Amino acid sequence: MYYVNEISPGSIVKIWKSLLIIAVIILVSWGGFWLYLNFLSGRNINSLDLIHPEAVFVFESNQADQTWNELVSQPLWEVISQLPAFAKTADQLVSLDSLTGANGQVSRTLRNKQVTISYHATGIDSFDLLFTVNFGANSPLDFLEEIKSRIPKSIRIQSRTYSDIEVLEFFDSANSRKWSVSVLGNVLLASSSSFIIEEAIRLYISADQNSLASKLSSNLKLDAEQGRLIFSAHGLSKLLEGISKERDNITVKELAQNDAVFALNLTFEEGQLIFKGPAILSEELDFTPAVRANFPEFQKVISSRTQTITQINMDGVFETQKLRNTAFTSKSTISGEIQSKLTDRGFLDNFSGEFYYLKLENLGNQNDNQVVLARVLNPAQAIAFLKEYRTSTDSEQSDFYRDSEILYFPEEDFPAHLFNGKFAGFPQTHISLLGEILVMSNSAAGMKMILDDFAMGNTWAKAPESFPGNRAINPAAGYSKTFLIDKIWESWENKSNPSWSPFLQIYAPTFRAFPFVSLRINQIGGKPEATLTIPYQSSGVSAVKETAGVSLIPAKTITLSDKIVFGPKAILNFNDRTEDLVVQDTNHVLHLINSGGEKVYSVPLSGPVVSDAYQIDFLKNGKLQLLIATAENLYAIDRLGNPLPGFPVSLNERITHLNLVDYDNTREYRYFIATESGNLWLLDRNGKKLEGWDPLKLQERVILTPRHIRVPGKGDFMVAQSASGNVHLFNRRGEKQSGSPLSLGKDFITPINITSGARGNSLKISAISQSGELIHASFNGEITYRTQLVKENRDDRFELIADQSGYAELILSKQYAKTVVSDDQEKVLFSLLLSGENLKFGYFDFGSNRKILAVSDPEQGFGYLYDLKGDMLTTTPLESEGPIQISHQSTKGQYVIRTVSGSRILEYLMPD
Repeated sequence: MYYVNEISPGSIVKIWKSLLIIAVIILVSWGGFWLYLNFLSGRNINSLDLIHPEAVFVFESNQADQTWNELVSQPLWEVISQLPAFAKTADQLVSLDSLTGANGQVSRTLRNKQVTISYHATGIDSFDLLFTVNFGANSPLDFLEEIKSRIPKSIRIQSRTYSDIEVLEFFDSANSRKWSVSVLGNVLLASSSSFIIEEAIRLYISADQNSLASKLSSNLKLDAEQGRLIFSAHGLSKLLEGISKERDNITVKELAQNDAVFALNLTFEEGQLIFKGPAILSEELDFTPAVRANFPEFQKVISSRTQTITQINMDGVFETQKLRNTAFTSKSTISGEIQSKLTDRGFLDNFSGEFYYLKLENLGNQNDNQVVLARVLNPAQAIAFLKEYRTSTDSEQSDFYRDSEILYFPEEDFPAHLFNGKFAGFPQTHISLLGEILVMSNSAAGMKMILDDFAMGNTWAKAPESFPGNRAINPAAGYSKTFLIDKIWESWENKSNPSWSPFLQIYAPTFRAFPFVSLRINQIGGKPEATLTIPYQSSGVSAVKETAGVSLIPAKTITLSDKIVFGPKAILNFNDRTEDLVVQDTNHVLHLINSGGEKVYSVPLSGPVVSDAYQIDFLKNGKLQLLIATAENLYAIDRLGNPLPGFPVSLNERITHLNLVDYDNTREYRYFIATESGNLWLLDRNGKKLEGWDPLKLQERVILTPRHIRVPGKGDFMVAQSASGNVHLFNRRGEKQSGSPLSLGKDFITPINITSGARGNSLKISAISQSGELIHASFNGEITYRTQLVKENRDDRFELIADQSGYAELILSKQYAKTVVSDDQEKVLFSLLLSGENLKFGYFDFGSNRKILAVSDPEQGFGYLYDLKGDMLTTTPLESEGPIQISHQSTKGQYVIRTVSGSRILEYLMPD
């Protein structure tokens, strides 16, 4: 039996009173503790809670004194100490140390404390630094009071409040604000921009915290001995927006829509800085590289003229499709066509998941050459899909260049529509195939650059010195972006706005001490891990020095028995891929000379050569023959000096011009000829006259070598210019095109140029009169631009000269005592103290800053080479009495310059 004692009502009341007293004590204690933390002791916060997520970058360290000492002891310090930000920070630390007694107080204060240095946008194109020191459980006020007590009398301190929080402003003797300082909880903040301090205060008092700390989430804790670098896509977009001329460019938009954040731990390694840590992405992506990745295949195609390369190397094309550019706005018509005619039919199944997106050097006026390389598993099927798609749309055009067929797609951003917004910036698309690699270019010039470099061996595979190495591009990475600083720096200078351009120019040598900057992402432990690699020249970099011209002496001299009157013209030796030279002497004998200076053959011709020197593969076996014309005959000569069957060909008219035409790269040649009587002839490969051109009578003298032009979106044009100022446009059958003839005027007595339009979308016709009237026209026969250039004197004469490939042109104003050189935008580049009717000008553009104006003065026997700043590239003139011929050997990093003086051919070598 169990007994239960009864509890009286009085006892129950006593128990409840006791519980109530205990509860009150607990609540009061907790409230007091909360009050102490939040109002008496201050909030103990992380410094990253006070930094906006759109900061360009943040460097965070718990051992800032040790990290700084390590930095200044590195060879890197010799490089970066030339930059104002680092030099100024060093000076400020010395000044701050002196204020605290110059006894290492600053170092002891920073030790074992969270220190951040962050870079923030403070205006459209202005940025400033924010420094924070987190004192943890202690208050920064004692340290701040010590600073205030030691500042010089010339410094004035003014206190103000922002949202009820004190901000101290430090003014110098000129009453200019030098620093804004505030204390938020346990964190001391300082910046020369009060705007950044106020932004931190707004984050501090905000209930809806949107700070960098909130973006890092579980990665908030710092666990790195040397510190870490934190940056976001949003922050980088702010930086690019502030520096660029075009603030709303494609890259800025793409970064602004990307929520990626990187928190990378710093390590110092010999000759490089390495930052490694988590990549915090808004979407879950698997950066495991493609199982069948074949980077060597890409190396065979990647041009040595690459400035920037983006690598996407994920396990299958459908994994790469998850990597999207949300800033890209597709056009429903294009998307629908691609979806129904390509994607739904399995076109993407042909791709391996490997993509390399290149930005190439400038070429002519094409300053945004972009190329996408994609590996396809079934090349023939991929091309068949594209051809079928193209023929089902309005455009059915293709072209041929260096044995490769090029498909033309006029749709804007064709690659971006195909690959979920990636690779935007294609106003048009040119597509070709090199082995397993599908090549997509946004301009005809870019495509030809890739095909030229592939044929000439100017690629990462054939010119390995141009490959930045596995530290930059690693096949094990799922994603990487690499900037080749020296190659891209000039482009960055040109694309920067006026506020930043002088800075980039002044400190170019410092930045160019870094060969490249590479960010790559690998899949580590099932999560994306990023690595930022920044190598530098360990020997340091000296201040910029003016580079004088080089002194050249001939590397080779070839002497003939008679004076040279034609050439030298460089052609390809199909046996060893070197360059042969074609020249003709006063006795009308044509000579072929190989790269060793040996005469291959000498052939007497009927008279002086009146054409350029062309090569044909008449037997379609890879062996090349020379095609050339005199006034009397058309000659085709093999490498043994023998004429081809049926040659020479005579028209019984005096030939004035010859051009070689191969419409579709089939070696079914056409010989396009103009004669003294004003007739145009088109002959087939055997010299037979073709219907419609037997002859086509213009009835006036031709001043331009007639040519075949394939205009994107418009088709084939046969072009000739007559002495009366008419430009005649025909189709391949000899029928007039719409708008033909284009009437320029009788004052236009020099040949027109046909060069790329401003964005590579089209071709333009440029013409200039002797009196300086400049005209641009389209292939519709319409004049699109007309202006009168400034004449300083009544007798000034003007001329247009195109580069060796016809990509760009210069304007020459020939005056009494000088020649003024302007670019195709009519901007004066420089003046030369050279003049005279017999001066011979040549313009050579080999991409990037490799642009040369060559001037030959036959009367003086001198030749001059200038860059486009007007600086002479040699300390003394070259020997030259005729046109100067220049080739660029990219694999050797040099120019080959050939001149003629009397009976001698002189060959000079000059580093690029």
